[in-house]
Amino acid sequence: MVDLAGTLKHLPRTGDLYETPIDPTQISTDPTEVIDFEWDTEKVEVIKKDEPAARHPYQADLQAESSGTTSKDGAEEKDYDFSNTVQDWIDFSYSRYHPRSINIIERYTHSKEESQLDTITNGAELWKDYDFQDELTDRVRQYIEECDGCQGFQMLFDCCDGFSGIAIKLLEHLQDEYGKSSLLFPVLPPKASVFKNADDAMSDSIRVINTALTFAQLPEYCSLFVPLSTMGRCWRKVGEPRSLPNVVYDPSNFYQTSAILASFLETATLRYRLKTVATGTGSYLSGMCTDLSAYGRKMAAAGFVFPFPLGDTQDLIDCLDQREGKSLTVQLTPNVNVRNRAVVQSVCARGLPQNRLKRPPTAKSAQRQQIMPAYRCSNVSEMLQFFYSCSLEVSMSHVTSVHAPMTIRQPFPVELFDKRVGYDGFLTDCPLAQASLQYVQSCSALAAVQSSSDIGDGLEALHREVSRIRLPKIPRFAECGLEEADYKETVERLLEFKENYDENYEL
Repeated sequence: MVDLAGTLKHLPRTGDLYETPIDPTQISTDPTEVIDFEWDTEKVEVIKKDEPAARHPYQADLQAESSGTTSKDGAEEKDYDFSNTVQDWIDFSYSRYHPRSINIIERYTHSKEESQLDTITNGAELWKDYDFQDELTDRVRQYIEECDGCQGFQMLFDCCDGFSGIAIKLLEHLQDEYGKSSLLFPVLPPKASVFKNADDAMSDSIRVINTALTFAQLPEYCSLFVPLSTMGRCWRKVGEPRSLPNVVYDPSNFYQTSAILASFLETATLRYRLKTVATGTGSYLSGMCTDLSAYGRKMAAAGFVFPFPLGDTQDLIDCLDQREGKSLTVQLTPNVNVRNRAVVQSVCARGLPQNRLKRPPTAKSAQRQQIMPAYRCSNVSEMLQFFYSCSLEVSMSHVTSVHAPMTIRQPFPVELFDKRVGYDGFLTDCPLAQASLQYVQSCSALAAVQSSSDIGDGLEALHREVSRIRLPKIPRFAECGLEEADYKETVERLLEFKENYDENYEL
């Protein structure tokens, strides 16, 4: 993890996994109590540091729970109103961090009003700080040495600011040092970033340049990358939030939108994270990246359905039959709309029970289902595979399915689901089922990583936007060493990358 100074608030940089740091409020500042010094304590000037950052009530309860002063059940029943009280990710983070996990950039300070680490060139310049570079790469090396069977690397990073420069430099190091597969998820925020000393128009231009330069360089160093956003458009103008059926969220609320993206990641990565997955190279990270990056198409799109639209008394075969001719997933990649032809995809489903697959042959209600070709399918993966083979033309789908649903509990935003979603995550119109529990307890989901010629439309739109910008009008890029000739060459590489998605490369 790499973040800016001031983000961690109460969390020490060494994490809090193994020991509880000293509370600064318990350290005496009275000179008369300092007895280990030989000089005259009356002449010592005492400088009192700022008060420690206040903890979010959820973090305070987690601390009390870890010290044994409160019960876990009591904390889980509280309503923390996260949507309105969360300011940063640290406020709702449940994870405890290892001493090697957190890397802080001292040169820039976190601010909610404007971003200081603004350009991809600033991020690349940070890599020239050998202390920062050595510490980060050394920690990566220690984690790799502890790994019994490293498949590769999965990286999540902000795409529109200077973090993209750090990500590319780190990715280049990982490729040179280890040569493993790498799957990247560049994230574009649901509302436009404001950069230091820049108005809205200039901030939009900076964001477009950062994104274009990132997308142009990633194919050289990574195996596959999947841009993520809850917005339909994210190049110059950010707008048109994606509409997920049976989910109600505030498109400008980072706490809620990050939960949707996290749910996608938790589901889409099951293919190479399962221990009991079927043998074969296709089940590993390298196999997934190879399947989806043919013809140099190293950018893929994200599709997600959450919750899965299965009724509480419905069988999967009937649910899929009703979806004929309709897209099952909603795109979570901006400026992309994957249609139903020539799609290569990796699909992961969770929480679809085997006993809800179809009616048993002996049941009277099975007569209608038995005439369907899908009735011959014996498990969830097989039925989803058959569904995609019928609904997508000239396509290939790799389907992974697990029975366990996503567990919904704090700090997840339980308010996301509308009233049609029952406590078990399935759709219901029964008022008694809706009122049986206050919140949804578990939820089914399906995530797809898709490669298609339609992705070229988004790349072309990005190239068109960045071509309109004159680099000399934004001197902050040149101040960090970006020459206009190099800039034009990189933008041209983006157009060449887009050509991999033209129809003459189609399967």
